[in-house]
Amino acid sequence: MDAAFRTLLFAYGLALSCALQAEEVLRVLAWPGYADADLVAAFAQRHRVKVEVSLVDSDDALWQRMGAGQGRDFDVFAVNTAELQRYIDAGIAAPLEYARLPGTQRQLPAFRDPAAIPGLSRAGAVYGVPYTYAAMGLIYDRKRVPVAPDSIAVLWDARYRGQVLAFDGSSHNFSLAALRLGLPPFRVRERDWSVLVQTLVALRRNVLGFYTRPEEVVELFRTNSVAIVFANYGDQQVAALR
Repeated sequence: MDAAFRTLLFAYGLALSCALQAEEVLRVLAWPGYADADLVAAFAQRHRVKVEVSLVDSDDALWQRMGAGQGRDFDVFAVNTAELQRYIDAGIAAPLEYARLPGTQRQLPAFRDPAAIPGLSRAGAVYGVPYTYAAMGLIYDRKRVPVAPDSIAVLWDARYRGQVLAFDGSSHNFSLAALRLGLPPFRVRERDWSVLVQTLVALRRNVLGFYTRPEEVVELFRTNSVAIVFANYGDQQVAALR
């Protein structure tokens, strides 16, 4: 399945390498699991800075919080690289000076060359620091799904009508529909909109419900007959269900 890099933009690398002035506030917009309280507390103590964290649970919510001039309310925000280009186009994301971010050289080797990560750069300028990655896949109940699924097409399987949990995010679902049809998942062509909408309507017939937060899946799994989950939060959700 797809993998998405969550990227912390603007001040993140600078904050890692430079102690901030006392009483200064770092305003972060992130996803669940990306800025847990213990991590934030350790960072705040180390750099003598107050950290204000706001959370979003979908790309749609992130765009609403950052768009229409609201982006000025945050110093740092987390976004996957498939979405980053729209923030660059809108003038919301600012390029970084990697030479001033020595902490990037302590990252995983796969993260150290931003030019090698699709979607992170534009015209030679780098717009984000890779923070983490997660596999987006399928979680299934082995009692209800006897053979391990090997394709997202299983989300549309009529045998699991009313037993599928999907993520409540428009861009993710259009990407899934495109993958189902063998179409480009991140750049929807105008001529494909109609067939993608029809494909999503068909998926809706199978869906028991849509979730946004990872903990919602655990509760829905416990209290309903769930066969398959599209795991937007990947390993994080697997660990929670275990």
